[in-house]
Amino acid sequence: MRILVALLLGCLACAGEGDNLVGQLQSEAVAYAQSQVQNAGGQYVVRATRPPVLPRITGAEVRFEPSHLSKREPTGPFFAVFRVMVDGRLAGNARVELEGRWTGTLLRTKDSLPKKAVPTDEQLEEFPFEGNPPPGALTTFPAGYRLRAGMPAAHVLTHADLEPIPLVNTGERVRISVHSGALIISADATARSNGALGDKVRVELPTRKWVQGIVTGSGEAMVAWGN
Repeated sequence: MRILVALLLGCLACAGEGDNLVGQLQSEAVAYAQSQVQNAGGQYVVRATRPPVLPRITGAEVRFEPSHLSKREPTGPFFAVFRVMVDGRLAGNARVELEGRWTGTLLRTKDSLPKKAVPTDEQLEEFPFEGNPPPGALTTFPAGYRLRAGMPAAHVLTHADLEPIPLVNTGERVRISVHSGALIISADATARSNGALGDKVRVELPTRKWVQGIVTGSGEAMVAWGN
């Protein structure tokens, strides 16, 4: 009878320890998911949806190391993967099922807008949103971009709707600054490709030589000679 009681108490102790580890892992998974977006706009609320299954643990010291999330944006159903370390050795992996909701303000069009438009503040509006926003949803309209295609009214804008505004266009005159060590020479050239700020473009110099430059402004590019 004493042996049976001892075995029963031991099983209860193991079960209690397992429950504690499961709860610890869930808490760490929620904290890890929220830490990946702590600098993002709005607020994320993440919760565990089911207890994770742990690998067999035989040891004194148990530690959980985060590996990765299944989604970049922790909204809707997703999961976190952790490495389970026992006494400094890998015992296996554990997957924690999670669910996230985002609360904040998104950006949408007030009226229909044409292709390549740069919307004004009067043509856009902010609106409160809670739940799972579209991938890449915008909270502000970034400078240096325009609409890739025409947009209907009340459309929630995303990064996929945008394209960089070209500052250099094919066939147009470009002011080229050629850098060679401490020497800087400026000349007029002709663009042979389009480019936004920071893009590489092909330009034709007055000597008919073709070089590659980096767009530095509207109608301007820089060439590092010899690099």
